[in-house]
Amino acid sequence: MTDDEHIDTEYHLREALRHLDEAQAGDLRKTHSVALEEVSTTVSTVLRERSADE
Repeated sequence: MTDDEHIDTEYHLREALRHLDEAQAGDLRKTHSVALEEVSTTVSTVLRERSADE
């Protein structure tokens, strides 16, 4: 991957986390909340691992 692709990937992952956080703040059923939390955790892990690799 090029540097530009890394920057785009990180940007989109951070945007996804932001949207998930906003959705969690809304009125969701518990099952949706749990699913969103799992996705958020996964994306956060990817970002941490990517930062550690740099």
